[in-house]
Amino acid sequence: MISVSMKTTVKRARQTLATVLAASALVGGPAMASGSYSKAGIPDIAKPIRVSGTIVDVAVSNPAFSTLVTALTAAGLVGTLQGPGPFTVFAPTNDAFAKVPAPVLNLLLSDTAALSSVLLYHVTGGRQDLRFALVAPRDIKTVQGQEVFAERERDTLFINNSRVIGRPIVTDNGIIYVVDSVLLPQYR
Repeated sequence: MISVSMKTTVKRARQTLATVLAASALVGGPAMASGSYSKAGIPDIAKPIRVSGTIVDVAVSNPAFSTLVTALTAAGLVGTLQGPGPFTVFAPTNDAFAKVPAPVLNLLLSDTAALSSVLLYHVTGGRQDLRFALVAPRDIKTVQGQEVFAERERDTLFINNSRVIGRPIVTDNGIIYVVDSVLLPQYR
């Protein structure tokens, strides 16, 4: 059974989809190519894509994030990321989730607390604009409580060892950086 909030999310997502598609924000599309430059020689990472809707609306509207949406739903985090924020999300694609060994992914999907911890490790409070500010590497505290390591090498941004794919997506309640690997917190 689909909740009223999820129906609202799907409706908003459909409205957002046209904007996202028009902005070439689909993962793997020409605007998402890492290391690409504008005609003026500015790295694409320096030019965010602006869309209407929340972080969840963008994720629901893009098939490349279907595993992320499933995980957010299973962890009960959809409502949080639809809130006013602002948030910064390092959003793994389906291909990123496919890199996680199946037994580990199945364990996470069956353990709500562990899944929530991993997903919240992909979220920071506030709008973290990492396009120009990273002259030196830095640690960024996540909502989960641990830090991720952000570093820029030339025109490529990395979060931990995960490459940011293409341009940041600016939503009504935050910023999305698409990453090519699932970020895993450190457990001691």
